[in-house]
Amino acid sequence: MATLGCPKNRVDSEVMLGTLGARGYTLVERPEDASVIVVNTCAFIGPAKQESVDTILELAEHKKTGRCNTLVVTGCLSQRYGPELAKEMPEVDHFLGTGAYVQIGDLLAAEAAPRQVIPDPHYVHDARTPKVNSSPKWTAYLKISEGCDNACAFCIIPTLRGVQRSRPIDDLVAEARNLAASGVRELNLVAQDLTAYGHDLPGRPQLHQLLAALCTVDVRWIRLHYAYPRVFP
Repeated sequence: MATLGCPKNRVDSEVMLGTLGARGYTLVERPEDASVIVVNTCAFIGPAKQESVDTILELAEHKKTGRCNTLVVTGCLSQRYGPELAKEMPEVDHFLGTGAYVQIGDLLAAEAAPRQVIPDPHYVHDARTPKVNSSPKWTAYLKISEGCDNACAFCIIPTLRGVQRSRPIDDLVAEARNLAASGVRELNLVAQDLTAYGHDLPGRPQLHQLLAALCTVDVRWIRLHYAYPRVFP
C-alpha cells in the first residue's frame, strides 16, 4: 500500500487495509513481495499529480520483476482522471475513485471486475468499518467528515471528494473509544473543513459539541487539523 497526499487520504488507506485484512490479505513491507499493490493517489496540485504518476509507473515495474499480479490505483487522481489514465496506463488493472475505495475487497474477489469504479463520491466510513491504524500505536487520525461544501474558485476538492458528509457524534465517539482501547493516547481530528463539522447533520451539531463528547474518551491529547475559523459561532 503506497499512500500519497494528505492525512485524509491516509485514513482511506487505513480503511482499505482493514477491508483487505478482513478478506484474509496480509500486508507486506516490500512491494517486490506483494501480489497486490495499491497506490492511493493525490491530485490536488501539479507536483502531487506528478508524484502520483511517477509512483504508479515505478510500482508497475513489480508486475515484471516481482510477485505482483494486480495493480490498483485509488484516490483523487483516479477520481479526476480515471478514463484518461485507463487509456494511458495499461499496466494498471483497476482504478477506484474516492467514493469506491471501500469496495476494493469485492473488486479483487470478483472474477470479472470492472477496470474503472468511479462513482460520484458519497461514501464515508463509520465506526464499524474495518480499519488499520498506520500511525505509531499511541496516535491515530480520526476523520470526522468527508467532502466540502465550499465552492472556492481555486480548489478542486469538492469535485474530487463531493459534498460534506459529517459523521454523527456517537459514531465518532465509538471509533475514538475503539482506538483508545487499542492503546491510542492522541487523536488527530481531520476533515476537509474541520470547523464546518455538523452543519449537514440533523440538529446541526457543531465542532465544540463533538469535542466535549470526545473529552469523555480515555485519551490525553486531541489535536485539530484543517480548521478554518470563519465558520466558528
